[in-house]
Amino acid sequence: MHLLAFVDHVVSDIITPALDPRFDIDRVTLLCHRAHLDLAFDILGVCQKLHLTAAVETLPADSQPLALRQRLQELVQGGVCFNISAASPVQAALAYDLAREHRLPLMAVEHDNDRLIWLLGGESSHLHSGTEIAEGLSLEAYFALYGSRILAIHYRLERRSPRHEQLARDLAEHAALRPKSLSLLNRLCNDLDEQQFSQHPLSSGEHVLYDWLLASGMVEFRDSGHMRCLDPRARFFLAGGWLEVWLLSQVAELAQILPISDAAVGVKISHHNVENEYDVAILCNNHLYLIECKTAAPTSFQQRGVGLENLFKLNSVAGLGGLHAKAMLASLYVPTESEVGRAESQRITLLAGPQLRQAREYLREWLMS
Repeated sequence: MHLLAFVDHVVSDIITPALDPRFDIDRVTLLCHRAHLDLAFDILGVCQKLHLTAAVETLPADSQPLALRQRLQELVQGGVCFNISAASPVQAALAYDLAREHRLPLMAVEHDNDRLIWLLGGESSHLHSGTEIAEGLSLEAYFALYGSRILAIHYRLERRSPRHEQLARDLAEHAALRPKSLSLLNRLCNDLDEQQFSQHPLSSGEHVLYDWLLASGMVEFRDSGHMRCLDPRARFFLAGGWLEVWLLSQVAELAQILPISDAAVGVKISHHNVENEYDVAILCNNHLYLIECKTAAPTSFQQRGVGLENLFKLNSVAGLGGLHAKAMLASLYVPTESEVGRAESQRITLLAGPQLRQAREYLREWLMS
């Protein structure tokens, strides 16, 4: 079957039906106005990397409905199916009219849960409305749809480290009881001298953390209590990366029951030569979920909350380049009332303080929402 998919804006639903072998789609044509050619060619590149036969066709503007209808009429040849998931209202109306006239199937995909909606022709298909679209995208393909390129990834779902996950689990337990200890560790790792020793010693009262650090094999100490991470990966981990690694381990367990196709820690991307990094990125049901992790106290140990600046930053990067991403802030500290209100207004989910001990359940509800 030949899929005719409109590109008036970018969503993953434009091409995900072509990745599901149950549709038996052998060709994709992306239909767009001239003003959206850059978006269409980004999607074309993704199709080609996924070994899909694809092409781009330019359409007349919506302000020329007769010319637009005539162009669509020319494209309706043989066994075609319209996908109006990313069509403009005019494009969708004209496609529906032509599909009804020629008795062609016409579909859309519900973006929030990646479920199929047949508007015409579904009665002849063995896939019913409400069916989940299979064959999830990779992070590389998803970001490429939005014109972004992945530069580096620190840890990946399918290449995890059991040792680091066990160490991360230990620190998560420690953080639930004594979050200030982990914030101190974060500061020590991010304030090093020329010899890579911490500028300040680990507090003499941190006996449990000191013993754990020695047993981890990641650090060494001077007699003065100043600490040195033995390699860059250890520094990343102890400076807060452990929370990202631990959350990824929870995602890995959820992947057994949820349609998670890809997930990673430390995803660095470039969008129009501007670089950004996401602590944890997850693809579930072909939808992007981003987690910002904070193990440091907001500014000082006397200040409460998760930090409004973290919420503003997360809201910005979740929408970078038109990304349709859901966002979560994971913090060792409990938010203030004003921060809860700000997070709700920005549709940011908070996983904070004692909630971290039930992270898997919170993540499951979030990924299914």
